[in-house]
Amino acid sequence: MSETLLALEDIVVLHRTDPTGPFGLWGAKPVRAVDGVSFTLAKGETLGLMGGSGAGKTTLAEAATLRRPIERGRILVEGEDARRLDRKRVRRRLQMVRQDPRDSLEMNQTTRKQLLELMRTYDLPDGEARIRRALEQVELPPEEYLDRTPQQMSGGQQQRVAIARALSLNPQLIALDEPVSGVDPQLQRELLRLLADAQRKQSIAYLLISQDLKVIRRLAHRLGIMYAGRLVELGPAERVLAEPRHPFSQRFLGRDTSPLPPEEDLAGRVWQGCPWAPHCPAATDRCRQERPPMREVAPNHLVACTEI
Repeated sequence: MSETLLALEDIVVLHRTDPTGPFGLWGAKPVRAVDGVSFTLAKGETLGLMGGSGAGKTTLAEAATLRRPIERGRILVEGEDARRLDRKRVRRRLQMVRQDPRDSLEMNQTTRKQLLELMRTYDLPDGEARIRRALEQVELPPEEYLDRTPQQMSGGQQQRVAIARALSLNPQLIALDEPVSGVDPQLQRELLRLLADAQRKQSIAYLLISQDLKVIRRLAHRLGIMYAGRLVELGPAERVLAEPRHPFSQRFLGRDTSPLPPEEDLAGRVWQGCPWAPHCPAATDRCRQERPPMREVAPNHLVACTEI
């Protein structure tokens, strides 16, 4: 897993909030949903992302797969700036599977019809054969499911079709946004096994968003922890889970069992220093005034904290 597939360099993504005040006269305020995030992802590697609601995980995955525009930074695919590549071709290589399969499937259209349309969109030959192989990969017999609509399937079957949809395009990377949440434990294990098998056979890289430690332990090689749009810790998954070093990571992963503070309103807020500083007992004036760079605290283990 040494050949770099994807590199994000100082990525900033803005959200615009709704206008406030009487008749919306106060205007929309920008929110830095992703605030200067950098990382690399190797072919065949899984990078897990964890963090609280609103940390920017899904937005980061959307930006990494070119489904959301960035305000600043560069996205490199196999060393080439994504802005200089053919957009349709590169988006085919970078797929996304969301938590709710209804976000990627037409519920009233047969599997055959909607996936053949996907093949035509990307000018791919042998569409029917590709679809059949993808359904077989997720253990849905094509003879039974090609002419069914997702509405005629269970939630677990719908999620398998959503995964098959991504696999049918032979991607190099799939962003998985809570791909097994909301399904029973047995189905979770089956889906995770299918994803691991597909990765092993096709060297697919995964950007895996999950709040479930079992899912992270099963699939992730490395783990990143996000807070307020920033990556505050990044390292080998087992090491980060066993010995989180950033004060927020320790709180989030349960090493510090005091309750997390409520989610903050980040509208219009640009953090000068560390965004966790207001809640950190070890914070200094430097923490509040300077953005802490990622630095290595153990081999391949990076933490954005000046006090460690």
